[in-house]
Amino acid sequence: MTFAAETRNVRKVLSGTPVLDGCDLALEAGRLHGLVGAGSSGKTLVLKTLATLLPPDSGDVVLFGEAADFGDVGRLRTVRARIGMQFQNVALFDFLDVAGNVAFPLVNGDVPVPPGEVASRVESALAAVGLAGAGGLAPHELSGGMQRRVAIARAAVTRAALMVFDDPTGGLDPVTSSRIFGLIADVQAASGSTVVLASHDTDRLARVCHLFHVVDRGRIAFTGTLPDGLAHADPAVRRLLGGDA
Repeated sequence: MTFAAETRNVRKVLSGTPVLDGCDLALEAGRLHGLVGAGSSGKTLVLKTLATLLPPDSGDVVLFGEAADFGDVGRLRTVRARIGMQFQNVALFDFLDVAGNVAFPLVNGDVPVPPGEVASRVESALAAVGLAGAGGLAPHELSGGMQRRVAIARAAVTRAALMVFDDPTGGLDPVTSSRIFGLIADVQAASGSTVVLASHDTDRLARVCHLFHVVDRGRIAFTGTLPDGLAHADPAVRRLLGGDA
């Protein structure tokens, strides 16, 4: 079995409080992973650690078979070029139009992409999320659901080996949420990338994810299929996966 990304005994303390405390997570390559947990359980911090945006206080982050060296900026930039991330707050640039937002990681990445290919990949990414022809619009002209889809297109346009999505449907209506989960599943199936998707929406996660990981008190309490999780001996795991406590 090949793992695209791992955290090994990772510990991270924020404001004097351990948020990750011996976190061991392994993401099987080429699969769509669901990350669930109660509020403030550490899900977002797990994702930011995997994406190398925050260094652990101790422990290792292993990406594509190599331990990340957070002190080697050049090497870290090379690794980050293989990671696409959709942030919880969408984080679109208001000074760029939709196409410019999606193109940003290609234009500003470490691996040069010819301008013609940038335009083609942006067009394809927008079409994949149902926004063909919207490239010239400004972010403020879009609905919340459309902004989320632009963020997904920006994460996917790099064709990254690892894609990280942090609560991509937070605050959206059920119909739009279902569409966005479906889009992420389509992107993963088409690219063969490893995708990790954090959400409280276990019903919709169940429809698209291959494997689940439960974060509880800064550690991974469960990794496996949904049926195995719903039959787990720990009532907290069953509850967080939408089953009976």
